[in-house]
Amino acid sequence: MTVEVKGGALAKLAGIWCREPGFWDFLMHRTGEPVYSESTAAAVVRKLCDVTSRAELDSVPKAEAHFHVRVRLPYMRWMQGVKRWER
Repeated sequence: MTVEVKGGALAKLAGIWCREPGFWDFLMHRTGEPVYSESTAAAVVRKLCDVTSRAELDSVPKAEAHFHVRVRLPYMRWMQGVKRWER
């Protein structure tokens, strides 16, 4: 019997961000890869976190660490920098 891993809070957060064009801009800036859709953004996040499914972000400790270091913290810093320039 196989157990299906369902996404938790981090997978949901990644899913929400992957629908936002501003997040696409961040991913393009971060990776140099073109990101123009939710599915492309999701693929880039999976690549950055070394996972095949965003659900692994909540069930694999190394994937969670990658998400925080490679995606979440840089995105927060990027957003702060963008907002600074918008004032």
